[in-house]
Amino acid sequence: MYLSFKYKTGGFTLIELMVSIAIMAVILTVIMLNQKSYTEVAILVNTADELGLSISEAQAYGVAVKERVTGSTDFTSGYGISLALFEQEANVGYIFFSDRNGSLYYDGNWACSTGEASECLKKAVFSGGNEIYELCRVRDNPNNPYQCNIGRIDITFSRPSTEARIKSFNQQGNLMDDDPDFIGARIGIRSPGGMVKSIIVYYTGQISIQ
Repeated sequence: MYLSFKYKTGGFTLIELMVSIAIMAVILTVIMLNQKSYTEVAILVNTADELGLSISEAQAYGVAVKERVTGSTDFTSGYGISLALFEQEANVGYIFFSDRNGSLYYDGNWACSTGEASECLKKAVFSGGNEIYELCRVRDNPNNPYQCNIGRIDITFSRPSTEARIKSFNQQGNLMDDDPDFIGARIGIRSPGGMVKSIIVYYTGQISIQ
């Protein structure tokens, strides 16, 4: 009597191989999307933090009476940040300026020409494709907290007060009247993927990042 044995060779069938590849592709796609999302959030948070720090820096310069030009004896200028939507490409950053004439707003443009006659000290551009998508005035009214048809907001600080002076412009670039109902300004920043962060600056000088 002869006994016959059949040996089954190991390995993947074509269908099993295709299923395994598909599963690996899905896993890698999820990992890559999560990594991209994490990176985008991190850059957006850093952008909001940097803007908040620049506003704090303007406050410190204004209160500490930094000289207008290094080595000069002129300590009369206030300092501030200008943020705009209506100027071309201005929504991708901000202007750090010296309020030379005490107007409480930036007298230049996004080109930021520098020199003794210019108020512009620095033009900062956001990283990661982030942009300003909204500028609002903040009301002391929880039922209607924001007025967001704003084209530009300038925030300045000058001695001896730590309070913020906030000037608003409409979408045509015209200076808007001050209103006692408003208590601050809100700057909305958006990432390329649609994630958002807000920086709120109150007249009291408090800065909040949300």
